[in-house]
Amino acid sequence: MKDKKHISLEEIGKELPFSVPENYFDEFAAKMEGQIAIKPISIRKALTPWMYMAAMFVGVFLVGQILFNVLSDKTTKSDDNYESYVLSQVDESSLMDLYVDNSDVQ
Repeated sequence: MKDKKHISLEEIGKELPFSVPENYFDEFAAKMEGQIAIKPISIRKALTPWMYMAAMFVGVFLVGQILFNVLSDKTTKSDDNYESYVLSQVDESSLMDLYVDNSDVQ
C-alpha cells in the first residue's frame, strides 16, 4: 500500500459519506410523540411513595409515644420514691407537730 501524506479534494470527490434513512424526517415527529407520550400508570404505583411516607410518619409517632411514656414513667416513679424516702425519714409525731403548727398560722 502506498502511504499518501496529502490527499486532494479531487481525490475525495463530492460524494457525502453519510446518509439519512428514507422517510426519516417524515416519521420523526410520530416516533418522538410515541416515545414521550404520557403512559397511564396504575393507582397503586402512583400511591406507593405516599404510603411509604405515611408509614414512616406513623412509625416516628409511635416511637415518640413509647419514648415519652417510658420517660414519664421514670419521672413519676422517681417522684414517688422521693416522697416515700422523705416520709420514711420523718416520724409520725414530727408530722403531727408540723400540721398543728401550720394550722395555727393561717
